[in-house]
Amino acid sequence: MKTLTRGIVNMVNEQIVPQVHELQMYQNEKGQITEQQVRAKQLLLQLAEAAGIIYEAVHVPEAGAAFKEDFLVWIGRGLDDTPYFDRLLTAYRPPQDQETTFFLAPVVTPNGPHTKGCFFEAFLAVRDEPAMMKPIEVEMPHPENGCQSLKLIAGTRGFTEEKCIVFFPENVKTKEKITEQTFAIFYFNKFYQIYHEDTLKRARAIFEHVPFKSAHISPENTYEARVLWGYLHDYYHHCGNKPFHKHIQAKMNFFAGILEEIKVDCQSILALAERKYDYWEEIIEFVLFERLLRYPSQHNATHNFDSGTGFFLFSWIIDNGRSIQKGKDKPASLDLSLCMDDLKKLVAEIEELEEIEDDSVYKREAERYVRKYLPPGNEGGRFGVPTQYFIHDINNAVKTDRIMFRG
Repeated sequence: MKTLTRGIVNMVNEQIVPQVHELQMYQNEKGQITEQQVRAKQLLLQLAEAAGIIYEAVHVPEAGAAFKEDFLVWIGRGLDDTPYFDRLLTAYRPPQDQETTFFLAPVVTPNGPHTKGCFFEAFLAVRDEPAMMKPIEVEMPHPENGCQSLKLIAGTRGFTEEKCIVFFPENVKTKEKITEQTFAIFYFNKFYQIYHEDTLKRARAIFEHVPFKSAHISPENTYEARVLWGYLHDYYHHCGNKPFHKHIQAKMNFFAGILEEIKVDCQSILALAERKYDYWEEIIEFVLFERLLRYPSQHNATHNFDSGTGFFLFSWIIDNGRSIQKGKDKPASLDLSLCMDDLKKLVAEIEELEEIEDDSVYKREAERYVRKYLPPGNEGGRFGVPTQYFIHDINNAVKTDRIMFRG
């Protein structure tokens, strides 16, 4: 298997990646081929042949055949038309633990290096579920866990440059709208680099009175810790009066979604503080620094949902809590012990809103609640930067390099 995997890695790195990168040059944000169509067709033929070999090697031959069929149908319509890869997505089987997987299609890579849009991308990864999770899954059984923890091995720039760590069915360009999330893949081995090269730099520059235990955790332990955070986060999405999977239409609303994301991360933090699983202190720092600092630093922050969650949480704590104050030697101080009390209060307020049975009333009340901390935006922004977020200019001034994944 090691020899087989090495051969696959070489094919991805030496053949598929450069061909996809060239193909991206001819695509627009809808995935259409807008120039060099003869060359693009040649590249697609070569990619279809290579993809078939790799899908066969990773034991999903149906996906290789489906890719070729989707590609040929697209050629028949014209490459300047939008590509649809419904057959491939239907044929694709996500990996079992310790299995290698591969995917190639027009895909949106959230928080990746491209302008927002859909481009051909490919990844090769292996699923690796840490043994430490087994007793936790027994103690806190997930009703329908579809999340998969993977280590990215190789891929195109949408996955290997910058901060995309997810692959969902709805990210694939399809003709039929995806209404059910049959899998959720996370490349958690990317997190160590993202955290140390971006998030932790911000935390050190902005917060005082923090132990920064997360600065000393190894890459392998960071992977395990990130898997645990991911499990708890998704577990709490399935709990409460309005669990996400039963109230998707309500929770997909921008304002209700802000409250949902913040609630489940706060619940994850509180569970870690209570149960004291391995790496619990490090994970609490992960969650808080990512939400409060990295997400609001996005270039399109006032249009970005994740950024909104960070602005909201910081502003709520400033107005209602005690754990974040203006600092003396740094811009702000953060007291993690006081933070637990703040987060309990916030969760209780969000859960009180979720007692509203009528979803339309709930969404209206969620917007009213969120707007107290996220003001309306200008020039098409979903919101404006809250005045409570007094670290905004300092956070944006922190220098970070473009992240290039090192496997």
